[in-house]
Amino acid sequence: MLNRPPETRRPAGVGLLVVTTVLIGLSLRGPIVGIPPLIGRIGAELELTGTAAGLITSLPLVCFAVGSPLVALLARRLGLDRTLLVALVVLGLAVALRPWGGLPLLLAGTVLVGLAITVGNVLLPVLVRRDAGGRTKGVMAASTSSYGLGAALAAAVAVPMAGSLGWRGATASLAVLVALALVMWLVRMRRGATGPGGAGSGRGRAGGVGASGAGPAGSAASAPAATSATSGTAAGSAAAAGAERSVWTMPSAWWLALFFGLQAALFYSVSAWLPPMLVDEAGVSEATAGTAVSLFHLLGILGTLAVPAMLSWFGDARRVGLIIAAGWVVLLLGVVLLPGTWLLWVVVGGVAQGAGIGLGLTLVAVRPVDVDYGRSLSAMVQGAGYGLAAVGPVLIGWLASSTDGWALPVTVLVAAAVALGLAGLFAGNERPIGVPRG
Repeated sequence: MLNRPPETRRPAGVGLLVVTTVLIGLSLRGPIVGIPPLIGRIGAELELTGTAAGLITSLPLVCFAVGSPLVALLARRLGLDRTLLVALVVLGLAVALRPWGGLPLLLAGTVLVGLAITVGNVLLPVLVRRDAGGRTKGVMAASTSSYGLGAALAAAVAVPMAGSLGWRGATASLAVLVALALVMWLVRMRRGATGPGGAGSGRGRAGGVGASGAGPAGSAASAPAATSATSGTAAGSAAAAGAERSVWTMPSAWWLALFFGLQAALFYSVSAWLPPMLVDEAGVSEATAGTAVSLFHLLGILGTLAVPAMLSWFGDARRVGLIIAAGWVVLLLGVVLLPGTWLLWVVVGGVAQGAGIGLGLTLVAVRPVDVDYGRSLSAMVQGAGYGLAAVGPVLIGWLASSTDGWALPVTVLVAAAVALGLAGLFAGNERPIGVPRG
């Protein structure tokens, strides 16, 4: 079982942290998942080719892959809190404005959406690690479960809202959740409810992230203390830079990146292609298939919330990883071999995908030896992982159209699920990632 030393944290701060991270999590999937159900309407109005329509849905994953390694650099320069603030502002504006023009604005807005969400993807586990103290796993489960809730809500309401508001109004309305998250984040920053290292601290096991660590106490310090703090900040920046370089050379970090990437590839591939698979294999209507995908996302919440309990019950993240991989296999083979009971397979797969996301982000949060390594590991894992994940939906779509069936695509996805279980045997190791500093 993965256990970390408890860190000092005010209980009230943890409560505010949970509310804030849940609202942020709700905002990190809806702007992506809310587009595919409306892609037919969008394509018809903007006269999009199939390639252009596919680009809209795949651009965020490309942004995740390209932007994730850069987030650590941005966070070290601005500090974690200010970086998240900027990301929420950009996300809200991009979601609200991108539908109200032609294809260029839609694509540009989608790129900004993808980059802003990338910041949240990378820094949310670091924020939880910094500020949750001994409650890291529970807070991480709560915030990660909100990803699934946000995705399920967006998928469920997209078509009904488009019926009354049009696709432009329906997609722009997702900015409301971002605005709520931004308000709570400003409240939290104003109250100073950050980790022991402050908003800008970049050092220590419980410190914050960033280069700037000056605060009220620092301005009142004596000259010798100020000199010491300056030296400490410089040392912290050097240590952070070393952490960013070193995680890319650590096999344990690469196993975690592989686990994360395979989980993400399975999630986005199944999210994109489960509806036509159910229509073809189970003979359900498109409306029923859409409901099945919403259920798939919604049940992910249960899986994510179950991760801390599963880690406690089974005592080992590696066993939990194998169970998650088995759930993916059951979903994929069940839909093809026993399509009449598709609902059962969707339930199993939905819980498995939520648990997979939760376990991956929990490992990113708890395995680094300190916050500097945590920020760098999160950026590396998500950059490499989403690079792998971006290939999944495109590959599965190409295989399905090339072979005119689902046998080969499902075989590839099952192989990915088996590889996920194997990667989890190494990613779930209890050994901390990084070199402790005195």
